[in-house]
Amino acid sequence: MYCVNCWWSDQWDPTSFGKAYSPSKPFLEQWVELRSVVPQLAIQNDNGIESENSEYCYDISRCKNCYRLIGSWYDQDCHYSLNVNESKNILDCNTVSIHSELVYESLDSQRVYHSAFLQNCENCHDCFFGFDLKGCADCFCCYGLRQKAFCIFNEQHSEEEYREKMSSFRLGSHSSVEEAKRQFDAWILHFPRLFANIQHSEDSEGNNLFHCKSVLGFSVFNGEYCKYVDRSDRPIHSYDLINNGGAQWCCDCVTPDDSYMTHFSTWCWKSKNILLSDNCHSSENLLGCISMHRAKYCILNKSYPKKEYEALAGTIIDALKAEGAWGEHFPVTLSPFGYNESAASEYYPLTKEAVLERGWHWSDQLPYTTGKQTIEWSSVADDIADVPDSILQEVLACESCGKNYKIIPAELQFYRQMPCAIPRNCPDCRHMKRFKRKTPTRLWDRECDKCKKAFKTTYAPERPEKIFCLECYRKEGF
Repeated sequence: MYCVNCWWSDQWDPTSFGKAYSPSKPFLEQWVELRSVVPQLAIQNDNGIESENSEYCYDISRCKNCYRLIGSWYDQDCHYSLNVNESKNILDCNTVSIHSELVYESLDSQRVYHSAFLQNCENCHDCFFGFDLKGCADCFCCYGLRQKAFCIFNEQHSEEEYREKMSSFRLGSHSSVEEAKRQFDAWILHFPRLFANIQHSEDSEGNNLFHCKSVLGFSVFNGEYCKYVDRSDRPIHSYDLINNGGAQWCCDCVTPDDSYMTHFSTWCWKSKNILLSDNCHSSENLLGCISMHRAKYCILNKSYPKKEYEALAGTIIDALKAEGAWGEHFPVTLSPFGYNESAASEYYPLTKEAVLERGWHWSDQLPYTTGKQTIEWSSVADDIADVPDSILQEVLACESCGKNYKIIPAELQFYRQMPCAIPRNCPDCRHMKRFKRKTPTRLWDRECDKCKKAFKTTYAPERPEKIFCLECYRKEGF
């Protein structure tokens, strides 16, 4: 393993580990042998290259002062969040993007300022506990409002009345917020849900699609002519992608950021014509390569003249087709990670026994501790206003799973600024609670509960919500 700065540097040559292809052995077997000797990037980010002070983030690019941020780019001062783009001061969020700032515990929202506990909201500020709000300000526990201000549970108030009522609610109090969550979650079940959150898009299916054309996907911004893409920004003519930005004509990849014609590969950024490769950047015409920078015409990290590369690449692809190994991403059996270490376990939970039966890996050494806490929750102030700086020195224990965690200085500053209470769950449990509030990345055939129009939706038929088509939803005043 190399640290981020050493891996990205010119102080080593990935081609020095190159292997000549042997037609007597399966190509993927040779690729695994290469992976065992080529230096690997310790954590997937570009800290010190295009990102700054964001060492403990995963799959991020062009970020500053971020911590435990995942699958995001162009961010500043964002922590414990997933799929956050072009935003500042975001904490504990999932898919909050496009010039959002000072946002806490929110989902699938954009252009939001100083708000918390929102879902499917847009162009809002100073809103707390909201679902499907558009262009709203100073609203509390509201659903489906448009261009409204000073509303509480959808009831209109004057500014003076609103301020007076809100003065009795303590946003920084853990107990007050938990009670508001319970009331709000029960209250919004009385409202119909729109079958999908698709905005400024045409000929598209899925959920949480923004400014898309002919897209089938989930949490996609500015996509065109794509299918089966998840958490993507500006993908064009691509298929089977997750967590990417700026991909064009890419297929079956993880994070082919700003890449073109890249297939069956992981983390190949700013590259062109890449096949079955891992973590190759600013390169073109690679097959089965690992950790390459600014390289051309290489197979298994070995360089070839252009014509020789094209001929050998054709031979290898024919062999892969004969083996039944062409046209798909690397098989799960080749993953160096345990199933329970990956996000796959969130989408498709499996027991250890079920994973091992499939021949996949499982890790019994996940990096966390329990029983190391230095303070009990009974000794932590309920309201953030009463929490001293000494909380930064304490080790906390998650109320859900018992894992230990700490509060970092930037986090405490954010909680005081919002204000919001010290979280009583560890970052992993907070993430899973948000994940479960989102609908799955799967579509069901359903009918509108009012007019019976057929559509595809991420709301499973057995869910308790009433689901409306767009026309019926709008007739309800939303």
